[in-house]
Amino acid sequence: MEINKWYAAIDTHSGGEPLRILTGGLPQMAGASQQAKSLFFKQHHDSVRKLLMAEPRGHYGMTGAIVTAPVSEEALFGLLFLNQEGLAAISGHGIFAVVTAWVATGQLDAAIAAGGISIDCPAGTVNAFASCEGQEVRSVSFHNVPSFVYAESLALSIQDIEILVDVAFSGEFYAVVDAAGLGDRRSIPELQAYGGLIRKAIEAQLEVKHPLLEGITGIHGVFFYEKDESDSVNPVYRSWSIFAGEQLDRSPGGAGACAHMTVLNHKGSLHQGQQVIYEGIAGTRANGSVEEEICAFGYKAVIPKLTGSAYVLGFMNFVLDPSDPLADGFVLY
Repeated sequence: MEINKWYAAIDTHSGGEPLRILTGGLPQMAGASQQAKSLFFKQHHDSVRKLLMAEPRGHYGMTGAIVTAPVSEEALFGLLFLNQEGLAAISGHGIFAVVTAWVATGQLDAAIAAGGISIDCPAGTVNAFASCEGQEVRSVSFHNVPSFVYAESLALSIQDIEILVDVAFSGEFYAVVDAAGLGDRRSIPELQAYGGLIRKAIEAQLEVKHPLLEGITGIHGVFFYEKDESDSVNPVYRSWSIFAGEQLDRSPGGAGACAHMTVLNHKGSLHQGQQVIYEGIAGTRANGSVEEEICAFGYKAVIPKLTGSAYVLGFMNFVLDPSDPLADGFVLY
């Protein structure tokens, strides 16, 4: 066997959502901003994303991250986020996983992580904080970029269902949908199909474009939620997030949960400092709140905070035989 490519990675999960952190085999990403670095990766290294995210080395639910040099003075490092469709501008579970893995492997001191670090993302710079016991990370929190409601109560007809949808920006644009409107049609294939149809229906009637950040356009994901009325202390929501096409988020949600908190605050259902709990399809939970109410990009905006946990699964090495006919991988839906 001849080998002409080698890649190293740390495999992790956050709330059940897999994340593969590329640690070897790639050069530094060129660019003066994270958006420029993202474009450089797309133009020169997207074959690596396909190789390591898709089957047979990955699977349809796989996501990834690349740690880059920072582009702002305050940041410790930067992140690019990979998925089956391409790259994302933000990933909450990706932030949880990278901070956890960096502390676990000694690349980030636990005391520094606990004190808080800034991380450059294509959507902007976020602040992350680790809750540690010694050198063990128990949870990670991050303050997201300024988030705002872009469109409220859009009426959509999806097959034979009439639903109202809110659109919020939380690092990416998410459609926020009450799953009660779907009745009992909530199997994974049905949610994936509805996610795709909702995304197309919104984009057919509304130009979705960030007012300042170039390249952040269109609906990245659809965040379905259902309120659990059994908890009278803090609001609890079951969540299903379909993103980057028809990928299903196994975690309680990262940017999708932040989009939902943004909508709740906008409608007066979640006040600054009030805690909210999200439960994903794997049964794991994340805690959220609105930390600040501000004005940004010409909108009433908030800074959502989300707290979750991540775990290191293993240390991976991948090679590419130039005669392998599946160098670009494949995806089974």
